[in-house]
Amino acid sequence: MINLFSAITELNFGEALIVVVAGMLIILAVLSILVGLLYIIRYAVGAVEKPKKVKSSTPENKEAQVQSAIEEDEEVVAAITAAITCILQEENNGETIVAPFKIKKIKHIR
Repeated sequence: MINLFSAITELNFGEALIVVVAGMLIILAVLSILVGLLYIIRYAVGAVEKPKKVKSSTPENKEAQVQSAIEEDEEVVAAITAAITCILQEENNGETIVAPFKIKKIKHIR
């Protein structure tokens, strides 16, 4: 019968310590390589997907962007308010009701 543990039983303390330290160094080296690869992949993906920023130094252009964002938000609030009103009317058999709340702000969840 072959004893698989014969090499382990014949090691003295010094040799066992060398095997343990060598194993830990190999594991540390492999993990370091994997971490390095992940950083390289993250950098490459970030460079590819990075959107180009358009510099707009004119105040009129910035004001127009802010105004369009405000108009879009007002449209979203109006649409959500209309949807809630329709749901409340359906629940009350078509009667016109006033909601017991007022929508002041809607946060975008990304």
